[in-house]
Amino acid sequence: MQSRERVFAALRHSHKGRMPANYMAKQSVTDKLVNKLGLSDEEELKRFLGIDLRFINFDYYQAESEPDEYGYVTNMWGAKYRKKDFAWENPIWISPFDESTTVEDVHEHKWPDPDTIDYTQVYQECKKYHDSYVTFGAPWSPFFHEAGWLLGQENFFMWLTHKPEAVQAVIDHIADYEVQVTQRFLEAAAGKLDITYFGNDFGTQRGLVISPAMWQKFIRKSLKRFYDVSHDYGCKVMQHSCGSIREIIPYLIEDGVDILDPIQVCSADMDFPSLAQDFGSRLTLHGGMDTQLILPNGTTTEIRNQVRHYSNIVGERGGYILCGSQAFMDDIPADNILAMYDENLKI
Repeated sequence: MQSRERVFAALRHSHKGRMPANYMAKQSVTDKLVNKLGLSDEEELKRFLGIDLRFINFDYYQAESEPDEYGYVTNMWGAKYRKKDFAWENPIWISPFDESTTVEDVHEHKWPDPDTIDYTQVYQECKKYHDSYVTFGAPWSPFFHEAGWLLGQENFFMWLTHKPEAVQAVIDHIADYEVQVTQRFLEAAAGKLDITYFGNDFGTQRGLVISPAMWQKFIRKSLKRFYDVSHDYGCKVMQHSCGSIREIIPYLIEDGVDILDPIQVCSADMDFPSLAQDFGSRLTLHGGMDTQLILPNGTTTEIRNQVRHYSNIVGERGGYILCGSQAFMDDIPADNILAMYDENLKI
């Protein structure tokens, strides 16, 4: 069975032979594996590991302004920051919005234009892999986080309660831009992209970041827009969310998610066997090989046993793509990563 056939068999829930596999890792981990195996590059590593999908990267961020006299640049959302103060783990932006902001202010704000992005390389990137592998990617579109960064995370959470119309307008405008970019991206791909891949982290280690009711009210409608445009272009949808999100999985399925990533199995209520049992006939699981405890700390035998365990759970029903429960980080021994993929190739 070839890579494309193997992945689509899993998506149809009719699986034979080894499980389809994907690979996501920090660049330093990839470099370590390439050097250890004496390979030439990441693509050769993926072929060695039996990876069946290829990621199509697309940067939808637009150019920032030049620094002002105080060193502040303005990003595409209209927020200001100094690069020396910035870190993605805790972005510090000066928002264009404050407690006096009205819905009309949000509508009148200058939002980015999706037509200023260069889409010309999308087709060639997809075409390079499409005949042999399943292609996946899209504008990442983490509008849930971007709204929080733009307003300030504390303000965002408070506005959900006391300025709901304004925060909804912010979410809608961010999603408007990203849905339109996604549509243009898919037009440029011209049928050579198989799976769209979107990212928003709705879960913590113990539960949802916001209540299920607030998620339904503020987030669900916008998410479905991404799923609908993906299906309009003949793509399957993979939704990324870290953490414990079991409460909203039925809604994700109902709204059109085909694949759920990354299955953070150490989070509350996210154990692989129960997710496979409860949702495995309606959803393909992607990830789940534990990068939090087993892969960093386990033996190669334990890693191989987990691969076999997952294979036995999904059986001939399929509905699973082997990958880490997060991208591989530097704390994971190279031999454990190699054992994971090697065991899958033996099935």
